[in-house]
Amino acid sequence: MNPQLQVLIALQDILLLIRDSKDPSSQRAMDKIGFELTNIESLEATKTDLERQLKPAIRSEYTRAQQRYGRIVAPVINSICYGCFVKIPYAIDGADDRNKTLYRCENCGMFLYWVDK
Repeated sequence: MNPQLQVLIALQDILLLIRDSKDPSSQRAMDKIGFELTNIESLEATKTDLERQLKPAIRSEYTRAQQRYGRIVAPVINSICYGCFVKIPYAIDGADDRNKTLYRCENCGMFLYWVDK
């Protein structure tokens, strides 16, 4: 898998954890199942470290996608982008290097990764 794509996926997970840790209703739900979200400063530091690992051009695209959608990557399952539920063109979907090259959805602009069933 493309190293930049791995960083983007990790960033999305960290961003969701940070968002959930700041939402009181999410905190209550997590507390009920025994999952405590503490040390938000550590999550923020990890986010910053991951952002530094991105190439400048990708960091710029990541920032725009994150501001626009709140999410930055979307899985592709059965040729469908799960960010916008639009079919991915075969030229991209059929490529041998799908997860080795950084692709974006032509419709929603999210970074894509393929999930093989």
